[in-house]
Amino acid sequence: MIYVFLANGFEEMEAMAPIDCLRRAGKQVVTVAVGGAAIRSSHGMHVIPDLTEQEITLDDSLEMIVLPGGMPGTLNLENSEQVQKAIAYCAAHDKWIAAICAAPSI
Repeated sequence: MIYVFLANGFEEMEAMAPIDCLRRAGKQVVTVAVGGAAIRSSHGMHVIPDLTEQEITLDDSLEMIVLPGGMPGTLNLENSEQVQKAIAYCAAHDKWIAAICAAPSI
């Protein structure tokens, strides 16, 4: 499973292009709302992700996380305790972290 974290102010192309490519490759991609159930992109697009950040599970089924850039989306990701836990989990368990552009990382 691959989590793509979406916070208010995310950059559309940095989220949607990876989601599309990964799904076309047959990967299970789950979008995760950070900061509410409905998210607004940096250019005003409304998105309703599959899960909220409180609903994620960090276990062996997790293959990768994707953190799109965009302002203030990256700051909202960085301020999320759940996103920080996911980053730490992936780093500790040798899982992929795709931190795009200004997205937070380790």
